[in-house]
Amino acid sequence: MSMCAICRRATEAGLHACPRHTAELRAWLAELPGQARLLEAEFLAPASAPAQGRIGGTGRATAPVPVDLRVVTLLGPGHADVLGADDDGTVPIRAWLGAWAGYLAYTYPAVTRDPYGTAHVQPCDQAWPRHHETITGYCVWLTRYLPYAAAHPWVGDLHRQLEALIDRVRDLTHAVPHRHPQGAPCPRCQAFALVAVDGQLGITCDSCGHHLDIDTYAAHAEAFLHTHQTTAGDATPAAAPPHTAHERTNPMPRVTVRVLLLLGDQAEIVADVPPAERAEPVRYPAADVAAAAGVPVADLPGRRLTAEVGDDDQLSGWRVA
Repeated sequence: MSMCAICRRATEAGLHACPRHTAELRAWLAELPGQARLLEAEFLAPASAPAQGRIGGTGRATAPVPVDLRVVTLLGPGHADVLGADDDGTVPIRAWLGAWAGYLAYTYPAVTRDPYGTAHVQPCDQAWPRHHETITGYCVWLTRYLPYAAAHPWVGDLHRQLEALIDRVRDLTHAVPHRHPQGAPCPRCQAFALVAVDGQLGITCDSCGHHLDIDTYAAHAEAFLHTHQTTAGDATPAAAPPHTAHERTNPMPRVTVRVLLLLGDQAEIVADVPPAERAEPVRYPAADVAAAAGVPVADLPGRRLTAEVGDDDQLSGWRVA
């Protein structure tokens, strides 16, 4: 087994990036061209011309700057090296991508033959993106060579620098991929911390870092639900004795329940008793339960709540236990 250069967890032999961080690299490289187009569209709009018929200046002592200089730096030409004391360390996106593509090319072993037919193994002279030396071209090129990068310890530097770059761009565009909490617990640590992120392949546990592909998670979630349904007993939450509204003199009784998991927009509720004593789960709208309990919908799985039992055995008045 090898060790991931980013999270220091064990990974497959011969690799220095675990599946989670390899998926992050692939997702960031896919996201970056779109973020660059958004920067150009939103922040490089030229200043408007003076109103027609206006005579004289604009009142400014200096010429206005019609664009955001931070964006000009990111989208403009440049080099990947800090040049002097006045350089704030910002590397243009295309220059950064080109530098890493060049580094991979210079270390990638290429086999060539001389005019006499003798084979020679030597590094490539240059990276040649099929889509030209653009942000999109370099991102596609780097994505294709990610398996090679993941086999070297310096993939940790690539991950850290790309993460810093994508965070800087997102701070300007405010376009951040959404996170989607999953209903089943992590098969490794049993925490309800599995999350899917837009643009990233697979599902990752925020608690222990375990990474699953979509098919593996689907099978795990189905098995988890089946286990709880088949081990449920005949016990049901305590219910209030039958009586009419006119006969009720005391508040409705409260029972303790647990949110088993989320299925779409529904929350599966079971009695807070040992699994062998549970009856079949009952479903309630997750948004209604979360609003009444005062917690986010994503925090419902695994949470203990109390609820009032109505005459028809329906639960309401959710509160955090």
